[in-house]
Amino acid sequence: MRNRIQIAFDLGSHSIKSAAGRILPNGKIEVLSIGEIQSKSIDCGDIVDKDLLLTHLEILVEKMEKDAKINIDEDAWVSVSGRGIKSINSSTRIRSRENTDFEINEEIKQKLLNQCSDVQVSADRYVLHNIEQGYFIGSSPLIRNPIGMVGKSIDAKSHVIHVRNFNLTQLDYCFNEDLGIEPFPVFDGYAASSSNLTYDEKELGVIFVDIGADKTNLLIFKDNYLIHSKVIPLGSGLVTNDMAAYLQTSIKEAERVKIEYVSAFSDFADESKVFEVEIPNDDLKKNVNEKEISKIVELRFEDIIDQIEVQMRNIGKSVTDFKSGIKISGGGSKIRNLDLLFKKHFVDVPVDLMKVQNIIYKKNLEDKREFITLFGLLAWPKFNVEDKSSSLKIKDVSSIKKSISTLIKGIFE
Repeated sequence: MRNRIQIAFDLGSHSIKSAAGRILPNGKIEVLSIGEIQSKSIDCGDIVDKDLLLTHLEILVEKMEKDAKINIDEDAWVSVSGRGIKSINSSTRIRSRENTDFEINEEIKQKLLNQCSDVQVSADRYVLHNIEQGYFIGSSPLIRNPIGMVGKSIDAKSHVIHVRNFNLTQLDYCFNEDLGIEPFPVFDGYAASSSNLTYDEKELGVIFVDIGADKTNLLIFKDNYLIHSKVIPLGSGLVTNDMAAYLQTSIKEAERVKIEYVSAFSDFADESKVFEVEIPNDDLKKNVNEKEISKIVELRFEDIIDQIEVQMRNIGKSVTDFKSGIKISGGGSKIRNLDLLFKKHFVDVPVDLMKVQNIIYKKNLEDKREFITLFGLLAWPKFNVEDKSSSLKIKDVSSIKKSISTLIKGIFE
């Protein structure tokens, strides 16, 4: 997979992005093509206009084929996101019937992981990722890889991320039937965090905050395990809409004002600065004070921060447990002083805006946080270390799981 050209699509609510590239021997990603189209075909992860989505995908495919001089007719990594995503930490155990030692092999390990997901996920949902969180053999400490070890019983822990079957059925039909491309679905927050967080950051503990247009992905790592993930249904698009309503202007004009003038932390806004805002169907322009509008925006971003704090309480953790602090990513984070607003609320840990890393392209993309998920998808074969079921075709997963279960059934209780 690493020597071939990878194709990726990031399906966002504000825009559809695509990229073609290859994973180089040094682990960096050589990007051959990048495309982006403003699109309203997706709403918080759900396809709401399939014809529009297909039209935009066809344009992006044509661009990639022209730029990279290839024919795209095989498969692609495709982001899945939004309100349909759920996650849970799960655990399960198997033991020998005769209370004798047995050797843990790949089949037993896979059975444990399947049980972790099967016990928690209903039939109308699809397991996107079943991510190992370690194993216990008898009364052992936490074991990262149990293959080849022996014991009378083994417990497994995993973090299960799943989505509605409906979402993937529509996605599969759009790509497979209409474009002739096999889609491999990946949770967008997991793709973004996997390609940009270092081993040390995940080992020491890190809180990854990926802000999009209509949602914020929160992923929390500790001891190099993903211990929690959550899709928070608040994003920067809601900030833009509130600004448009307050200023009585268009969403497009409000977005421009947000990027050019607003400070997410109003203490750093210039109270003496006044700028003009266009009013639809009016030749006159409205004068707006930077400090005034920044206070409104700050409140909306604090809603996101409040939800992050709720999630921390839900898992019984303090931000100080995560020595690598908070890493902020996503197109919704591209507003002045957002990192300072986070530092105001999380004073005891470092807060950093993510930078695009390990990408080779003709332009400098270091500050293009809106592409971090897309590049994470391109790099997915490099970081996909979870169980094998995650990289199977959508329509084949259920039958594969059944065959594995049948193979091992009867050996253990």
